[in-house]
Amino acid sequence: MKKTGILLLIMLLILVGFLAGCGSDSGEENEESVPPNGEEEENGEEDHGEDEGEENGEENNEETLSSYDYYPFLQNIRLHYDGEGSEFVAESVHFDYIFEDRAQIRRQSAGTTLLEVIHYDDGKVYSVLQEGESYQRESFYNIDLEEGEKAEILIMEPIEVGTQWEVRDGVQREITNVGMVLETYVGEFEVIEVTTYEEDSTFTVYYGQDYGKVKSVFEAGESEIYAELVEVEENYAVVQEATFFYPDFNEDCLVYFSEEISFDTNDEVEEIFEEFFRRSPKEDSDEYTALMSENTSINFIRLDREDFVGHIDFSEEFITEMNAGTSLESMILSSVVRTIGDYFLVDEVKLTIEGEPYASGHFEFEEGEYLENSPEDDEQEIEKEWTE
Repeated sequence: MKKTGILLLIMLLILVGFLAGCGSDSGEENEESVPPNGEEEENGEEDHGEDEGEENGEENNEETLSSYDYYPFLQNIRLHYDGEGSEFVAESVHFDYIFEDRAQIRRQSAGTTLLEVIHYDDGKVYSVLQEGESYQRESFYNIDLEEGEKAEILIMEPIEVGTQWEVRDGVQREITNVGMVLETYVGEFEVIEVTTYEEDSTFTVYYGQDYGKVKSVFEAGESEIYAELVEVEENYAVVQEATFFYPDFNEDCLVYFSEEISFDTNDEVEEIFEEFFRRSPKEDSDEYTALMSENTSINFIRLDREDFVGHIDFSEEFITEMNAGTSLESMILSSVVRTIGDYFLVDEVKLTIEGEPYASGHFEFEEGEYLENSPEDDEQEIEKEWTE
Protein backbone atom coordinates (compact mmCIF):
# COMPACT_ATOMS: atom_id res chain seq x y z
CA MET A 1 0.00 0.00 0.00
CA LYS A 2 1.40 3.42 -0.89
CA LYS A 3 2.11 5.90 1.85
CA THR A 4 -0.66 8.21 0.64
CA GLY A 5 -3.18 5.38 0.91
CA ILE A 6 -1.94 4.50 4.36
CA LEU A 7 -2.29 8.09 5.52
CA LEU A 8 -5.87 8.41 4.30
CA LEU A 9 -6.91 5.02 5.61
CA ILE A 10 -5.43 5.60 9.03
CA MET A 11 -6.82 9.12 9.33
CA LEU A 12 -10.33 8.04 8.37
CA LEU A 13 -10.58 4.66 10.09
CA ILE A 14 -8.29 4.88 13.12
CA LEU A 15 -8.32 8.57 14.07
CA VAL A 16 -11.69 8.20 15.79
CA GLY A 17 -11.26 8.70 19.52
CA PHE A 18 -12.47 12.26 19.97
CA LEU A 19 -13.77 13.14 23.43
CA ALA A 20 -13.48 15.58 26.29
CA GLY A 21 -14.45 15.29 29.90
CA CYS A 22 -17.86 15.73 31.35
CA GLY A 23 -18.45 12.10 32.21
CA SER A 24 -21.20 9.86 30.91
CA ASP A 25 -24.85 9.04 31.11
CA SER A 26 -24.08 5.49 30.15
CA GLY A 27 -26.92 3.33 31.41
CA GLU A 28 -27.30 0.59 33.98
CA GLU A 29 -24.57 -1.72 32.74
CA ASN A 30 -21.86 0.88 33.27
CA GLU A 31 -23.15 2.96 36.19
CA GLU A 32 -20.21 2.02 38.39
CA SER A 33 -17.60 2.42 35.67
CA VAL A 34 -18.70 5.59 33.88
CA PRO A 35 -19.29 8.90 35.68
CA PRO A 36 -22.67 10.53 34.94
CA ASN A 37 -22.90 13.65 32.76
CA GLY A 38 -21.59 16.72 34.46
CA GLU A 39 -19.64 14.76 37.09
CA GLU A 40 -16.00 13.72 37.14
CA GLU A 41 -14.59 11.02 39.35
CA GLU A 42 -12.08 12.22 41.91
CA ASN A 43 -9.31 9.65 41.70
CA GLY A 44 -6.47 11.67 43.19
CA GLU A 45 -4.74 13.68 40.50
CA GLU A 46 -1.34 13.44 42.17
CA ASP A 47 -1.34 9.66 41.67
CA HIS A 48 -0.97 10.06 37.87
CA GLY A 49 2.10 12.27 37.75
CA GLU A 50 4.62 9.49 37.09
CA ASP A 51 4.99 6.75 34.52
CA GLU A 52 4.76 4.05 37.16
CA GLY A 53 2.24 3.61 39.96
CA GLU A 54 2.84 5.05 43.42
CA GLU A 55 3.87 2.62 46.14
CA ASN A 56 1.90 4.05 49.05
CA GLY A 57 0.48 0.95 50.69
CA GLU A 58 -3.04 1.87 49.54
CA GLU A 59 -4.95 0.57 46.52
CA ASN A 60 -3.21 1.91 43.43
CA ASN A 61 -5.43 4.44 41.61
CA GLU A 62 -4.40 3.04 38.21
CA GLU A 63 -5.70 -0.39 39.15
CA THR A 64 -9.24 0.98 39.67
CA LEU A 65 -9.44 2.81 36.35
CA SER A 66 -11.47 1.37 33.50
CA SER A 67 -11.41 1.95 29.78
CA TYR A 68 -14.51 4.12 30.23
CA ASP A 69 -12.55 6.60 32.33
CA TYR A 70 -10.45 7.39 29.27
CA TYR A 71 -13.35 7.53 26.82
CA PRO A 72 -16.21 9.35 28.56
CA PHE A 73 -19.32 10.45 26.70
CA LEU A 74 -19.73 14.21 26.85
CA GLN A 75 -22.78 16.39 26.46
CA ASN A 76 -23.19 19.71 24.61
CA ILE A 77 -19.45 20.10 24.08
CA ARG A 78 -17.60 20.38 20.81
CA LEU A 79 -13.94 19.46 20.54
CA HIS A 80 -11.66 21.10 17.98
CA TYR A 81 -8.43 19.45 16.85
CA ASP A 82 -5.62 20.76 14.67
CA GLY A 83 -2.10 19.81 13.77
CA GLU A 84 0.20 19.23 10.82
CA GLY A 85 0.93 16.70 8.12
CA SER A 86 -2.47 16.22 6.45
CA GLU A 87 -5.48 18.19 5.29
CA PHE A 88 -7.64 15.85 7.40
CA VAL A 89 -6.00 16.83 10.69
CA ALA A 90 -8.29 19.78 11.45
CA GLU A 91 -11.44 18.20 12.84
CA SER A 92 -14.39 19.02 15.08
CA VAL A 93 -16.20 16.40 17.15
CA HIS A 94 -19.59 16.50 18.86
CA PHE A 95 -21.83 13.90 20.52
CA ASP A 96 -25.26 13.83 18.88
CA TYR A 97 -26.65 11.15 21.19
CA ILE A 98 -25.70 9.46 24.45
CA PHE A 99 -27.77 6.36 25.11
CA GLU A 100 -27.04 3.69 27.72
CA ASP A 101 -23.79 1.95 26.69
CA ARG A 102 -23.34 3.69 23.35
CA ALA A 103 -23.12 7.12 21.84
CA GLN A 104 -23.20 8.69 18.39
CA ILE A 105 -20.44 11.07 17.34
CA ARG A 106 -20.49 13.61 14.52
CA ARG A 107 -17.00 14.17 13.07
CA GLN A 108 -16.45 17.07 10.67
CA SER A 109 -13.25 17.61 8.70
CA ALA A 110 -12.20 19.02 5.33
CA GLY A 111 -15.77 19.28 4.05
CA THR A 112 -16.63 15.74 5.21
CA THR A 113 -19.01 14.73 7.99
CA LEU A 114 -18.94 11.18 9.37
CA LEU A 115 -21.21 9.55 11.94
CA GLU A 116 -19.58 7.10 14.32
CA VAL A 117 -21.08 4.93 17.05
CA ILE A 118 -19.03 4.33 20.19
CA HIS A 119 -19.98 1.25 22.19
CA TYR A 120 -18.97 0.14 25.69
CA ASP A 121 -18.90 -3.60 26.34
CA ASP A 122 -17.03 -5.93 28.71
CA GLY A 123 -14.23 -3.52 29.56
CA LYS A 124 -13.69 -2.47 25.96
CA VAL A 125 -14.39 0.72 24.04
CA TYR A 126 -15.47 -0.06 20.47
CA SER A 127 -15.67 2.27 17.49
CA VAL A 128 -18.24 1.38 14.82
CA LEU A 129 -17.72 3.62 11.81
CA GLN A 130 -20.85 4.10 9.72
CA GLU A 131 -20.52 4.05 5.97
CA GLY A 132 -21.17 7.19 4.00
CA GLU A 133 -21.51 10.81 5.06
CA SER A 134 -24.24 12.79 6.76
CA TYR A 135 -24.75 16.52 6.85
CA GLN A 136 -28.08 16.41 8.69
CA ARG A 137 -29.15 15.18 12.11
CA GLU A 138 -30.21 11.54 12.12
CA SER A 139 -30.17 8.75 14.68
CA PHE A 140 -27.85 5.77 14.27
CA TYR A 141 -27.12 4.93 17.89
CA ASN A 142 -30.24 2.75 18.21
CA ILE A 143 -29.66 0.48 15.21
CA ASP A 144 -28.64 -3.14 15.68
CA LEU A 145 -24.86 -3.15 15.61
CA GLU A 146 -22.93 -6.09 14.28
CA GLU A 147 -19.57 -5.86 15.96
CA GLY A 148 -17.68 -7.82 13.37
CA GLU A 149 -15.43 -6.39 10.72
CA LYS A 150 -16.59 -2.83 11.35
CA ALA A 151 -15.99 -2.93 15.12
CA GLU A 152 -12.60 -1.68 16.25
CA ILE A 153 -11.41 -1.79 19.85
CA LEU A 154 -9.92 1.58 20.83
CA ILE A 155 -9.17 0.86 24.49
CA MET A 156 -9.19 -2.40 26.42
CA GLU A 157 -8.76 -3.35 30.05
CA PRO A 158 -6.77 -3.90 32.11
CA ILE A 159 -5.46 -0.35 31.93
CA GLU A 160 -1.80 -1.22 32.29
CA VAL A 161 1.31 -1.21 30.15
CA GLY A 162 1.45 -4.30 27.97
CA THR A 163 -2.27 -4.85 27.44
CA GLN A 164 -2.42 -5.81 23.76
CA TRP A 165 -5.04 -6.79 21.19
CA GLU A 166 -5.40 -7.32 17.46
CA VAL A 167 -7.20 -4.62 15.49
CA ARG A 168 -7.22 -6.61 12.25
CA ASP A 169 -4.87 -8.98 10.44
CA GLY A 170 -1.33 -7.74 10.84
CA VAL A 171 -2.29 -4.75 12.99
CA GLN A 172 -1.65 -4.80 16.74
CA ARG A 173 -2.66 -2.23 19.37
CA GLU A 174 -1.11 -1.92 22.82
CA ILE A 175 -1.21 0.26 25.93
CA THR A 176 2.37 1.53 26.01
CA ASN A 177 2.26 4.02 28.86
CA VAL A 178 0.01 4.69 31.86
CA GLY A 179 -0.01 7.61 34.28
CA MET A 180 2.06 10.01 32.19
CA VAL A 181 1.44 13.76 32.10
CA LEU A 182 1.01 15.37 28.67
CA GLU A 183 1.18 19.09 27.96
CA THR A 184 -1.15 20.21 25.15
CA TYR A 185 -2.34 23.44 23.61
CA VAL A 186 -5.31 23.64 26.00
CA GLY A 187 -3.54 22.47 29.13
CA GLU A 188 -2.02 19.56 31.00
CA PHE A 189 -3.61 16.10 30.95
CA GLU A 190 -3.01 12.82 32.74
CA VAL A 191 -3.09 10.25 29.95
CA ILE A 192 -2.61 6.71 28.82
CA GLU A 193 -0.68 6.06 25.62
CA VAL A 194 -2.16 3.58 23.13
CA THR A 195 0.03 2.60 20.16
CA THR A 196 -1.09 0.85 16.98
CA TYR A 197 1.57 -1.08 15.05
CA GLU A 198 1.19 -1.71 11.34
CA GLU A 199 3.78 -2.63 8.78
CA ASP A 200 6.02 0.43 8.24
CA SER A 201 3.91 2.71 10.47
CA THR A 202 2.81 3.45 14.03
CA PHE A 203 -0.16 5.41 15.30
CA THR A 204 -0.10 6.67 18.88
CA VAL A 205 -3.13 8.12 20.67
CA TYR A 206 -3.09 9.81 24.06
CA TYR A 207 -6.32 9.52 26.05
CA GLY A 208 -6.81 11.84 29.01
CA GLN A 209 -8.66 10.57 32.08
CA ASP A 210 -12.20 12.00 32.00
CA TYR A 211 -11.37 13.75 28.71
CA GLY A 212 -10.81 11.19 25.97
CA LYS A 213 -8.43 11.78 23.10
CA VAL A 214 -6.17 14.80 23.50
CA LYS A 215 -3.41 14.04 21.00
CA SER A 216 -2.39 11.59 18.27
CA VAL A 217 0.76 10.99 16.23
CA PHE A 218 0.99 8.92 13.05
CA GLU A 219 4.46 8.01 11.78
CA ALA A 220 5.40 6.22 8.55
CA GLY A 221 9.02 6.45 7.52
CA GLU A 222 9.90 10.14 7.40
CA SER A 223 6.24 11.18 7.31
CA GLU A 224 4.52 12.37 10.46
CA ILE A 225 0.96 13.51 11.10
CA TYR A 226 -0.06 14.80 14.48
CA ALA A 227 -3.29 16.22 15.84
CA GLU A 228 -3.91 17.93 19.15
CA LEU A 229 -6.90 19.23 21.06
CA VAL A 230 -6.87 23.02 20.57
CA GLU A 231 -10.29 24.13 21.82
CA VAL A 232 -13.13 22.86 24.00
CA GLU A 233 -16.38 24.61 23.02
CA GLU A 234 -18.96 24.34 25.80
CA ASN A 235 -22.75 24.71 25.58
CA TYR A 236 -22.57 23.74 21.92
CA ALA A 237 -25.69 22.94 19.88
CA VAL A 238 -25.97 21.79 16.27
CA VAL A 239 -28.02 24.26 14.20
CA GLN A 240 -29.64 23.09 10.95
CA GLU A 241 -32.38 24.35 8.66
CA ALA A 242 -35.38 22.26 7.60
CA THR A 243 -38.25 23.02 5.24
CA PHE A 244 -41.71 21.68 6.10
CA PHE A 245 -44.43 21.10 3.50
CA TYR A 246 -48.21 20.89 4.04
CA PRO A 247 -51.31 20.42 1.89
CA ASP A 248 -53.45 23.37 0.91
CA PHE A 249 -56.40 21.24 -0.09
CA ASN A 250 -58.62 24.16 -1.18
CA GLU A 251 -55.99 25.47 -3.60
CA ASP A 252 -54.81 21.96 -4.58
CA CYS A 253 -51.15 22.74 -3.92
CA LEU A 254 -48.45 22.38 -1.28
CA VAL A 255 -47.29 25.21 0.96
CA TYR A 256 -44.04 25.36 2.91
CA PHE A 257 -41.93 27.32 5.37
CA SER A 258 -38.32 26.96 6.52
CA GLU A 259 -37.23 26.73 10.14
CA GLU A 260 -33.85 26.89 11.85
CA ILE A 261 -33.61 24.07 14.38
CA SER A 262 -31.17 23.81 17.26
CA PHE A 263 -30.15 20.34 18.52
CA ASP A 264 -28.59 19.78 21.93
CA THR A 265 -27.03 16.40 22.69
CA ASN A 266 -29.84 13.82 22.91
CA ASP A 267 -32.41 16.01 21.13
CA GLU A 268 -34.16 13.48 18.91
CA VAL A 269 -34.71 14.62 15.35
CA GLU A 270 -37.82 12.42 15.32
CA GLU A 271 -39.39 14.29 18.24
CA ILE A 272 -38.76 17.67 16.64
CA PHE A 273 -40.27 16.56 13.33
CA GLU A 274 -43.25 15.11 15.22
CA GLU A 275 -43.99 18.55 16.62
CA PHE A 276 -44.02 20.09 13.14
CA PHE A 277 -45.98 17.23 11.54
CA ARG A 278 -48.73 17.39 14.18
CA ARG A 279 -49.37 21.11 13.73
CA SER A 280 -50.85 23.07 10.88
CA PRO A 281 -48.88 26.11 9.68
CA LYS A 282 -51.88 28.22 10.77
CA GLU A 283 -53.26 26.85 14.00
CA ASP A 284 -56.32 29.12 14.10
CA SER A 285 -57.40 28.16 10.61
CA ASP A 286 -58.35 25.01 8.73
CA GLU A 287 -56.74 26.42 5.59
CA TYR A 288 -53.84 23.95 5.79
CA THR A 289 -53.69 20.34 6.94
CA ALA A 290 -51.40 18.83 9.59
CA LEU A 291 -49.49 15.77 8.39
CA MET A 292 -50.37 13.34 11.20
CA SER A 293 -52.50 12.91 14.31
CA GLU A 294 -51.47 13.64 17.89
CA ASN A 295 -51.21 9.90 18.59
CA THR A 296 -48.93 9.20 15.64
CA SER A 297 -45.21 8.93 16.30
CA ILE A 298 -42.14 8.82 14.06
CA ASN A 299 -40.04 5.74 14.74
CA PHE A 300 -36.99 7.00 12.88
CA ILE A 301 -35.74 9.41 10.24
CA ARG A 302 -32.62 8.21 8.47
CA LEU A 303 -30.62 8.36 5.27
CA ASP A 304 -30.48 4.97 3.55
CA ARG A 305 -26.94 5.04 2.22
CA GLU A 306 -27.21 1.85 0.20
CA ASP A 307 -29.71 3.41 -2.21
CA PHE A 308 -29.16 7.02 -1.11
CA VAL A 309 -32.80 7.69 -0.27
CA GLY A 310 -34.43 9.36 2.73
CA HIS A 311 -36.31 6.96 5.00
CA ILE A 312 -39.07 7.81 7.48
CA ASP A 313 -40.93 5.19 9.50
CA PHE A 314 -44.25 5.99 11.23
CA SER A 315 -46.34 4.25 13.85
CA GLU A 316 -49.53 2.57 12.59
CA GLU A 317 -51.65 5.55 13.70
CA PHE A 318 -50.33 7.48 10.71
CA ILE A 319 -52.76 5.41 8.63
CA THR A 320 -55.46 4.40 11.13
CA GLU A 321 -56.01 7.96 12.37
CA MET A 322 -55.65 9.73 9.04
CA ASN A 323 -59.06 11.17 8.24
CA ALA A 324 -58.56 11.84 4.56
CA GLY A 325 -59.86 10.85 1.17
CA THR A 326 -57.67 9.76 -1.69
CA SER A 327 -56.76 13.28 -2.86
CA LEU A 328 -55.89 14.64 0.57
CA GLU A 329 -53.95 11.50 1.49
CA SER A 330 -51.94 11.89 -1.70
CA MET A 331 -51.12 15.47 -0.73
CA ILE A 332 -50.12 14.43 2.79
CA LEU A 333 -47.76 11.79 1.40
CA SER A 334 -46.33 14.31 -1.05
CA SER A 335 -45.76 16.76 1.82
CA VAL A 336 -43.91 14.12 3.85
CA VAL A 337 -41.79 13.15 0.85
CA ARG A 338 -40.95 16.77 0.03
CA THR A 339 -40.00 17.47 3.67
CA ILE A 340 -37.75 14.43 4.11
CA GLY A 341 -36.34 14.66 0.59
CA ASP A 342 -35.43 18.31 1.07
CA TYR A 343 -33.93 17.57 4.49
CA PHE A 344 -31.50 14.97 3.11
CA LEU A 345 -31.23 16.52 -0.36
CA VAL A 346 -32.26 13.29 -2.06
CA ASP A 347 -34.44 12.55 -5.06
CA GLU A 348 -36.41 9.66 -3.49
CA VAL A 349 -37.92 8.85 -0.12
CA LYS A 350 -38.89 5.54 1.48
CA LEU A 351 -42.02 5.65 3.64
CA THR A 352 -42.82 2.72 5.93
CA ILE A 353 -45.23 1.88 8.74
CA GLU A 354 -43.69 -0.06 11.64
CA GLY A 355 -40.96 -1.20 9.26
CA GLU A 356 -43.38 -2.47 6.60
CA PRO A 357 -44.21 -0.91 3.20
CA TYR A 358 -46.95 1.72 3.31
CA ALA A 359 -50.41 0.28 2.68
CA SER A 360 -53.74 2.05 3.22
CA GLY A 361 -57.14 1.73 1.60
CA HIS A 362 -56.07 4.16 -1.10
CA PHE A 363 -52.35 3.50 -1.63
CA GLU A 364 -50.13 0.47 -1.35
CA PHE A 365 -46.40 0.39 -2.06
CA GLU A 366 -44.19 -2.60 -2.73
CA GLU A 367 -41.02 -3.48 -0.87
CA GLY A 368 -38.24 -1.30 -2.26
CA GLU A 369 -40.66 1.14 -3.90
CA TYR A 370 -39.66 4.74 -3.32
CA LEU A 371 -41.61 7.97 -3.71
CA GLU A 372 -40.16 10.66 -5.92
CA ASN A 373 -39.19 13.96 -4.34
CA SER A 374 -40.37 16.17 -7.15
CA PRO A 375 -41.02 19.92 -6.63
CA GLU A 376 -44.22 21.28 -8.13
CA ASP A 377 -44.45 24.64 -9.90
CA ASP A 378 -47.36 25.81 -7.75
CA GLU A 379 -45.75 25.28 -4.31
CA GLN A 380 -46.09 28.43 -2.23
CA GLU A 381 -43.96 29.74 0.62
CA ILE A 382 -45.95 30.96 3.62
CA GLU A 383 -45.38 32.37 7.11
CA LYS A 384 -45.82 29.99 10.03
CA GLU A 385 -48.46 31.21 12.50
CA TRP A 386 -48.08 29.29 15.72
CA THR A 387 -48.95 30.13 19.28
CA GLU A 388 -45.82 29.13 21.16
